[in-house]
Amino acid sequence: MANLEQLITDLVAATDQMKLAAQGEDWDMVERLQKRRRVLIESLVERAEQEPITAADAERLRAVRRQEAHVAALAGAQRQALSTALAELQGEGPIDRLSRMQRAYRDSGHS
Repeated sequence: MANLEQLITDLVAATDQMKLAAQGEDWDMVERLQKRRRVLIESLVERAEQEPITAADAERLRAVRRQEAHVAALAGAQRQALSTALAELQGEGPIDRLSRMQRAYRDSGHS
């Protein structure tokens, strides 16, 4: 079994690749990389029970979490774009969603 530092290095590399794939909208690749990352994370959890996580390793893992959040945001935007396109194809027209701020001003009578 790989040591903790190597597992984190592999996870960072896979996450970097996943982020690039998401930016290129290659969602099939994102899915494959996510499966690879799942295996790495499971191994990491097992290994962390035997080896302490250093401050440097913890920071690297926080960076991975930030990249995961970025990929999730890209995926959410993609889902929203697909949903909007599907609604328009079904003749519903563009979906008009107001932000909370817009709704608050509309409801208060201010423009």
